[in-house]
Amino acid sequence: MFGLPPFDHSPTPEPSLTASHAHRIMQAHIHCTTSVCAAKAQARRKLIETGSLIPANCPHMGN
Repeated sequence: MFGLPPFDHSPTPEPSLTASHAHRIMQAHIHCTTSVCAAKAQARRKLIETGSLIPANCPHMGN
């Protein structure tokens, strides 16, 4: 936030992670890779679970 890179890459406790919060994490950790950043990896899984993110490697129909 505010032009500073995120310094905490630890995941959020599962019950408190919402899709909205996951979206903010993805924005804040835009330069992180999911293989290194646990917070971004968890947020990505949440967005996939809620249908907000469809990975490029999954077949899907466009809208």
